[in-house]
Amino acid sequence: MKINGLFVCVALALMLACAGCATSPEAQERARATAEEVESILSQPLDASEYGQTKRCLAGSEYRDFRVLDDQRILFEGRRGKLWLNTLRMRCPDLRFATVLRVKSIYSYGRICDMDSFQPGDWFDWPWYRRWPWSWGNRWGTGMTCSLGKFQPVTETQVAALEAALEAALKR
Repeated sequence: MKINGLFVCVALALMLACAGCATSPEAQERARATAEEVESILSQPLDASEYGQTKRCLAGSEYRDFRVLDDQRILFEGRRGKLWLNTLRMRCPDLRFATVLRVKSIYSYGRICDMDSFQPGDWFDWPWYRRWPWSWGNRWGTGMTCSLGKFQPVTETQVAALEAALEAALKR
């Protein structure tokens, strides 16, 4: 009996995916401790007159860049030093390698909002990837679809503390 190569590749990919889902109690404890530390950092009060309230949407003119902090957090950098932290609704493993976010806005053009979906990608994704066998669908080699959360204003100090906490969590 001859086994189809594609079937073997798919079966191997599924086995690796399932193995990656299994986490040890130590890993779960580290994740819980990191989440508590992040929550503690973000609970610091901000001056509302300078930073405002948590926002549901950001207009394209309000931010000029983004920085990925980990697989669930994106920092949006705005004008005059304003910063917003977006905690995604679920982890987005492909996010760590993103240089571009392909956003599908459900509210309006020119804004990104809570609940908008996006695909992380990079500047070197080409449309001809669609024809390659490892590119599933017509997404031109982009990552999985993820969903934005609300935009929470943060300070440089909070960002530095968050980055230190997330880096320390990777070393544990």
